[in-house]
Amino acid sequence: MPASNQSISPAASANKSRLFEARDLTFGGLLCALGIVLPAVFHAAGPMAGKVFMPMYLPILALGLCVSWEVALLAGFLTPLLSAVLTGMPPLAPPIALLMMFELATLAAVASLGRSAGLSVWPASIVAIIAARVVGVLALLTAGRMLGFNQGVWEYAILSLAISWPGIILQLSVVPGAVYAIEKASMLGSRRADG
Repeated sequence: MPASNQSISPAASANKSRLFEARDLTFGGLLCALGIVLPAVFHAAGPMAGKVFMPMYLPILALGLCVSWEVALLAGFLTPLLSAVLTGMPPLAPPIALLMMFELATLAAVASLGRSAGLSVWPASIVAIIAARVVGVLALLTAGRMLGFNQGVWEYAILSLAISWPGIILQLSVVPGAVYAIEKASMLGSRRADG
């Protein structure tokens, strides 16, 4: 009888792992789509609404806090590119979309890795937001310069931070609550140690 219980446990674990993979891919597609639609809604409120509230960052951060780093990285990287192609926002020239691809991929992957390392939602979010900004500056200094984008580092890093503080507050208030609600409502629960 004990041997039977031991043989069931790995199978049940494998099934749960496959369910998490399927859920991650579903969340990836859903939140990637939301990352394309939400900015269009915000931009309807005015041309500066996207820079102020950073609506594409909200679903991508939530995704990173919920799913594997691989799915998070891919969705974070593809969302700005798909949005640029489908809606023209963010623009491909100047290469804002390129910078956002690196930033959002970092935001999502670092949030996921932070949760996997045992961080709760808020610390993982803070670390991910900082890492995304650092990678955005590095992308500006490398790929942005190669593509002829000559925006200053201080303008990109400091002034954009001064403009986008409402979006950062949204990322640190709305997103963690949404993630807790998603994980509580999920039949699988959280794949994280803290959730």
